[in-house]
Order: sequence, then C-alpha cells, then structure tokens
Amino acid sequence: MFNMQQRGRVFAIFRHPVDRSVSMYNYITFADWEPTYNAEIASMTLEEYVKSPFMEQDWLTRYLSNTMTGPLTEENFESAKDALRRKVMVGLLEKKEATMERFEKFFGWKYKARPKVQEECRVEYLGGGVNINPNAKEKPQPGTPLHDLISHMNKFDIRLYSYIEQLFDEQAKFTADIPDGFRFVGATCCECDKTC
Repeated sequence: MFNMQQRGRVFAIFRHPVDRSVSMYNYITFADWEPTYNAEIASMTLEEYVKSPFMEQDWLTRYLSNTMTGPLTEENFESAKDALRRKVMVGLLEKKEATMERFEKFFGWKYKARPKVQEECRVEYLGGGVNINPNAKEKPQPGTPLHDLISHMNKFDIRLYSYIEQLFDEQAKFTADIPDGFRFVGATCCECDKTC
C-alpha cells in the first residue's frame, strides 16, 4: 500500500495544551471504565490535580520525540517539530470546519451514500460537537495563577502548539487548487439511484 513513492500521512486535530490538560482532567475524573481510572484523581479539584504527580507535562512533545520520562531538551522539541512537519496533516480544534474541509480535500474524501444525510451529520458534529462531558469543569482563564501553572508545566507543548498553528497555515498550499465543498464533487447516492 505504501512505499517510497506513495507515502502515508497521519492526520490529527490539535488543541491548545492548557485546554487539552483541562479536558484530560475532566475526562479522567469520571471515566471509571478506563483501565487508567484512579479514584484518587476523581476526588481532586483541578488545582489539586495540576499540582499532583498525576498531571501530564508536555505530553505531545514527549510522545512525538519518544521521550516519555526525564527532562526535555531543545533537541526533543526539534524532533517533535520535525515529526509533525514530515508526517502529519495538522488540524486545529478551534478551526474545525476549515480543518475538516482541508482533510476532505487532501485525502479525497467524498460522500458515497446519502449525501444529504452525511452533510446533516457533518454539520451536527462540527457545529455542536459530540462526546461532550456534561461534568466538565470550567478551564482557568489566561492570566490566572492556575492557567499560568498549567502553561508552565507544558512550556514545550505551548511552543509546539504555536508551531502547529504555523504549520496549519503553511499546509493550506497542499489543497489550494481543490475547490471548497470537494466532498460534493461527483458525490453519488447509490442507494438513491438503486445502483448498488
């Protein structure tokens, strides 16, 4: 399937590291079905969690540089940037519509069955979201001590997210010659046409 002439590319949607950290806290405080669930964390406030040894620090930089433990270095940061640049079509959670449009164009995704229903589903998912935690705690506002602490604990990821935003803008060139709404181009409905 893939070779040196036909390479694969990962696609991923990223969010600001502070938002990701708060979202992780919100999730692990109630996801008792997860093998990693910890009742001790479930009883913590966000501030207690952030100050605890359970709080992840610079998770994305660590993951992309394959350095899950120990201190991070500039070399780890550059390695993470390189992995993103070479291998990932990046998307931004705060730009869901533009992200999805780009992914559809880049990967050639089109509606294959019941385009109207698929578009309604797409609008619902991108507009309102799914898998929303009803128990989510509000994230700390920029400039507050808790926000600053989370940012400090994720200083490499904050820098990496800035790079991801830059990469998002740069990667627009990959789909610049493909029309918006590509998912509709030649879209068919074999169920509607009775051809499948």
